[in-house]
Amino acid sequence: MAGIAVANGAEGGGYLLPGRCSAGPSPVAAPAAGNLPNLEIGRMNGRILLGKDTGALTRGYVKKLKIAVPEKPGFKAFVNATAHEVSGYCIDIFEAAAKYLPHALHYEFVVVDGSSYDQIVRNVSLGIYDAVVGDITITPERAVDVEFTMPFTESGVSLLVLNKNDSEPTIEWVFLKALTMELWLALVGGFFFTGLVVWIIEWPRNPEYQGSSLRQCSTALYFSFSTLTFSHGQIIRSPLSKIVVVIWCFVVLVIVQSYTASLSSILTAKRLRPYVTDLDQLRSNGDYIGYQSGSFVHSVLKNQGFNVNRLIAYKNKVEYAKALRKGSKNGGVSAIVDEIPYITWFLSDPKYHNEFQMVSSIYKTPGLGFVFPQESPLVHNLSAAILELTFGAEGRQIEAKWLGTATPLPSYGIPNTDVTPITLRNFSGLFIITVCMSALMLLISIAKSVHAKYTKVSDSDMQSADGDGGSEGHGGSGPLQNSMGDGSMAEQPNHEARNEDPPGVNGIGESPGDVEPNGSLPEHAILIEMNTR
Repeated sequence: MAGIAVANGAEGGGYLLPGRCSAGPSPVAAPAAGNLPNLEIGRMNGRILLGKDTGALTRGYVKKLKIAVPEKPGFKAFVNATAHEVSGYCIDIFEAAAKYLPHALHYEFVVVDGSSYDQIVRNVSLGIYDAVVGDITITPERAVDVEFTMPFTESGVSLLVLNKNDSEPTIEWVFLKALTMELWLALVGGFFFTGLVVWIIEWPRNPEYQGSSLRQCSTALYFSFSTLTFSHGQIIRSPLSKIVVVIWCFVVLVIVQSYTASLSSILTAKRLRPYVTDLDQLRSNGDYIGYQSGSFVHSVLKNQGFNVNRLIAYKNKVEYAKALRKGSKNGGVSAIVDEIPYITWFLSDPKYHNEFQMVSSIYKTPGLGFVFPQESPLVHNLSAAILELTFGAEGRQIEAKWLGTATPLPSYGIPNTDVTPITLRNFSGLFIITVCMSALMLLISIAKSVHAKYTKVSDSDMQSADGDGGSEGHGGSGPLQNSMGDGSMAEQPNHEARNEDPPGVNGIGESPGDVEPNGSLPEHAILIEMNTR
């Protein structure tokens, strides 16, 4: 058996590494090969490999498995196969899962170079290898001839593209993007409406709002827009105007605070957009596309209708970065199509995380798994061990060791890096309240003005009516009061005293009888003089 294994390893273009043995938690020692006849050993291995009873592996796996490991030119973090040893994320996952088996597992790695992954998988079905451990993607074509264990990585094929930096030296109007156009128009309309309401209320009594038309308009507009920065002075007097301004200032305060938060989010967020968003864009533009050398992605892109002459294979992440930076028009590619585990590992590098990004999952795959012959009982046991390992701390430690702890999560679509602007609907209630209250204060002011004007007119009419009646009454009673009881006139000295009075007092043309004996004017004369002025 050992001789056959070496011959097969040479035939596969690889070389054998020192054998390994993985013991489970309570392994049962396998019987020594020298103590059993060769025929019996062959029958035992045949029953174990081909038996469908997955719980039959309790006495130990007698045969030393010859496990093929593909040699990768790049992405050494997944599989790093050399002439001396094999290492990497996939190798550590397999060895850790083998420890969870209820039996001892004897195996040796055979490094295979110069063969495609499809050929290595096919060699397992032909019996050249007992298994394949590496970054082998589970596909329907491969699953026809072999069996895969439970996947131990993320699944899917995605696009790796170059970011487009929007922060180029151009004139920017970012401050307008925090609010929608409808909200900007509503805000400007609110300023004009508030200024108009305050002007109408303050104009009759406040000198600040009087004068020429230009002065009135400038005062009203300045006061209204100064509420945006709360720098308006004490140029309003009416309580109705103060109510309008207080409500409007509350609306402005809420909008200003929301605007500040939205603008801050826009300015601080990563404003980077991908050049390419999906495969349809690449196909319509006729761009060049890159993929990982030896990956099944080549056949996927070919089935998608892409020209094989525009598909370029790359071996490592350094070539990925150079090709994407050049672009399709300068000898590079517009996008790299690869499996999500490789892209996430690429983006985990700080050198590439901000320059590139992953968008648009284009193909679903179960992920990476280990390959075994059909009906192999090891598939079930290793799958259960992988599940236990994945949910435990050891699986996370292995991932952190090889792939890093800051591996970015995949983005299954176009990333949304812009902040949603604030809409008019968000503040519709505030605008309704301020419009209604302003209109109510305006109606109250108009009603008060109309009432005051009507009251003034009524008072004037009453005063005019009282003045006319009083003149007639006093004029008619003058002779009666100025005449003596016997009908004689006042004495002459009194008449001379009247003539000596100042003209301002006697200038109303009173008769000598209007002066009383003590030289002072009668009361009715003073009333008549006041009414005539």
